[in-house]
Amino acid sequence: MSPRVIVIGAGSAGCVFAADIAGRARVTVLEAGRRMPRHDLLRARTPDEVAVAPDLRWSLPARLTGDRGWQASPGRVVGGSSLPNGGYFAAPVGADLRSWHLAGGEAWEPARVRAAIERVGRALGARPAPRTHPIAVAFAEASVAEGFGSALLPLGTVVHDGLPWTAAEAFLDGAPVEVRTGSRAARIVVEAGRAVGVEVAHADGSQETLPTDEVVLSAGAFGSARLLLASGIGPAPLLESHGIQTRVDLPGVGSAFSDHPTVWVEWIPTDLLAERDAGRDSAEGAFPLALPLGADGEPGDDLELLVCLRPPEVPAGPSSRFGLLVGLQRPVSRGSVAPTAAHPFAPMAIDYRYLADERDRAALRTGVRAAARLVASPAFAPLVERLADLDDATLRDDGRLDAWIAAHLGSAAHTCGTAPMGPSGDPGAVVDGAGRVRGVDGLRVADTSILPTAPSRAPGAIACAIGAIVAAQF
Repeated sequence: MSPRVIVIGAGSAGCVFAADIAGRARVTVLEAGRRMPRHDLLRARTPDEVAVAPDLRWSLPARLTGDRGWQASPGRVVGGSSLPNGGYFAAPVGADLRSWHLAGGEAWEPARVRAAIERVGRALGARPAPRTHPIAVAFAEASVAEGFGSALLPLGTVVHDGLPWTAAEAFLDGAPVEVRTGSRAARIVVEAGRAVGVEVAHADGSQETLPTDEVVLSAGAFGSARLLLASGIGPAPLLESHGIQTRVDLPGVGSAFSDHPTVWVEWIPTDLLAERDAGRDSAEGAFPLALPLGADGEPGDDLELLVCLRPPEVPAGPSSRFGLLVGLQRPVSRGSVAPTAAHPFAPMAIDYRYLADERDRAALRTGVRAAARLVASPAFAPLVERLADLDDATLRDDGRLDAWIAAHLGSAAHTCGTAPMGPSGDPGAVVDGAGRVRGVDGLRVADTSILPTAPSRAPGAIACAIGAIVAAQF
């Protein structure tokens, strides 16, 4: 008889993994959220409303820095974050491919990863994002004028009819897989060093333990880490300090994740932009173009200046929808996620520790100054009256600019590395290249948790590809 496999999380990777192994196993997918058909969403909401809808996301209290709070908001719906995100689709850079190969071995050979991403792109209907919006045109012209024309990065989009085509629509729908919505996994049952079941709490208040031959965690970087820690798999001193019995001492669980700090450099628009329809602007993709830069301001992959036709989420909320998004793509600082109590659903302590390293602060200063120069160029003159709250004196002074950045700091929500993969000799590795958790048979992780660091491009494409790469080794 085929083995029974429980996949926890119907997000980007979980949908692909479940569909890919469905012919070789009896697959049940547990999803805490609900299924939201595309036609129902488009009938009731605009695309921009879907992007920020609280009923489609988790709300996880966190800290970006010591004094700046945040709400991490990964997708809580069938399709996961592939539904409420902006539909940005980009292939990883060579440095990321090489690092994954070193960490994951033969299955992560760059050509194989590229092939998996190409397959995902075809399934999602990825295509070049339209670049005719006045902001995209001005951005391209300004970049050329600043000498960065060769570095411009046209982005892909998977947005169709106003919404991203999700991993659920592309892979899970039609697959011979049982999907249980409103079912939140509490713990993994481990006996004699093997995962044998999952404790589940259902939306109707009932609870049960489901037996299984294998468990695959695809609950997202925070969700999968929570399940490992709640099940006694993680740093032993941390677990025991919260009354959690240690099953396997794995120091790398939740101890050093990375994500992309962002800053929204906002401007006051002229009438030419102010009168445009916001829904039309982002209907076929909110992110048409990017300019990758190094920390020194030359072309590179440390920073990303992004044309963003939909304002990002920031704690204070942007006062207008016009600006450039500056992202730090290769941060040095690392964050942590930890339990606060033994109860599996107790809030987690999520600390991004953004800008803890001076190199990160210096790089973001470079990015913000570059964005300000582009916006001040003649190409933007018909569109921009002035920067919203960033003056020349602040731009010239490192200390003042650091304070301005700290007050405008956000997150790209590209969390990776809460259960990193690595070779057998790596003391911080939690899984191998097949997603197998060290010290526990029958337990895997298949989501961005396993990427050692956040990649230099948004991880939507690789998140889906992870499901395929891990499934190929099942």
